[in-house]
Amino acid sequence: MMLAGLAIGVQLLIAAQAPPQAPQPAIHEYNLGVAAFKKGDLVESIAAFDRAIAIFPDYWKALSSRGVAKHDAKDLDGALRDYSKSIEINPKNAAAYSNRGVTLRDRGDRDGALADYSTALSLDPADYYTYSNRGVIKIDRGDLDGAIADFNQAIELKADYAEALFNRNVARRRKGDVAGADADRARAIALNPKLGR
Repeated sequence: MMLAGLAIGVQLLIAAQAPPQAPQPAIHEYNLGVAAFKKGDLVESIAAFDRAIAIFPDYWKALSSRGVAKHDAKDLDGALRDYSKSIEINPKNAAAYSNRGVTLRDRGDRDGALADYSTALSLDPADYYTYSNRGVIKIDRGDLDGAIADFNQAIELKADYAEALFNRNVARRRKGDVAGADADRARAIALNPKLGR
């Protein structure tokens, strides 16, 4: 099964009280962190996010993004701390819940992951990645109908989402819907040939 990638971009949803805004020097360091992350330089990315957070400790966006970089650097405990702190500062940060869910699943905490994915979707019901990730957890828990419903929603939101199609193939196959599974698998591989390997 494919678990969707972590999201470095975070979208602020309208909240009753908006989190504090970062000063320009912190934003500059944050942007350097994002650029380093996009180049695959996790060490520099984390260092730049560290500098942004040192300038402005409540920079929830930098905390959440540093969590993504730490996750990719295999520092799962550090990633969890950053996501949790980001959520503490901005409880409407859907991406932090979703990314923390990925990290919890990687640590084997499927119940925690399911709870975080559900919270993320309550904040951002258009997040197709999180629907697919929650569907994977539901497969793990044996809730094939729930998993298929989540994959359906992900595919409805993004029709060419190959990973959701591939994951729905797994759930359908386990339910005995071989024809539906084969169709999903073929379409997923047509969209992303790497899934056929």
